[in-house]
Amino acid sequence: MSKNSHRQSLGNKTVKSPVSEDGNPTSGKTRRSPSGERGQRRRNLILDTAADLLAEGGAEAINTNVLAEQAGISVGSVYQYFSNKEAILTALMERYMQQLGSNTVAALQQDVSGLDFARMVDRVIDPMIAFERKHPAFRHLNAGQEGEGTLAQAAQRMDREILATIYDLLRRVSPDLNSIQGWQIARITKALYKGMSYLIQQEKEVETDGGDVDKMIADMKRIMADYLEEQLGSLPFRK
Repeated sequence: MSKNSHRQSLGNKTVKSPVSEDGNPTSGKTRRSPSGERGQRRRNLILDTAADLLAEGGAEAINTNVLAEQAGISVGSVYQYFSNKEAILTALMERYMQQLGSNTVAALQQDVSGLDFARMVDRVIDPMIAFERKHPAFRHLNAGQEGEGTLAQAAQRMDREILATIYDLLRRVSPDLNSIQGWQIARITKALYKGMSYLIQQEKEVETDGGDVDKMIADMKRIMADYLEEQLGSLPFRK
């Protein structure tokens, strides 16, 4: 599996549109690509507004009428670019996938030579955690995406890319690591990272119960560093 996973745009194709439950034309894909700078600004405005609604109320809060009102545009303008709610969510997920992909790959491709495992984990994990905190709407899109739908496939693709890039990082740290052991360690490391991501998703609930998510993440990072030390500490380390 290559760490440079191929990404295809999920939301820029013109398609014929059936009728939605509210009588508006629909399709699972973006109705048309924006033309010119003005069109791109309008499309970005729609996605930015959708992200705000998603962060506040989850996917159920995405409604084209409410979105248009919040964005200060007509409903017709929304449908010029997105044929229905699924198309908006798909395009929003693709935007986050591109941003997170760049952020994650950059974090995992850092030069960690000469670092102990605790500092290596901090160097790699902190920017990934910061991204998820900066974009709360992404957490709604990424949480529990299972099955065969477009959003689920996008989330699964990102999971595969993160796994492959973790594996490559492990091989850079310990070039003599064999493939079977490398993939096993990569999967456990990714599971620990996903656990930190889950804590961020549950941050409000944790705080309501008197917990401290930052401390919990720090504990999980220590667990990750200890695990890597146990698995890789005796192997040749690339300086």
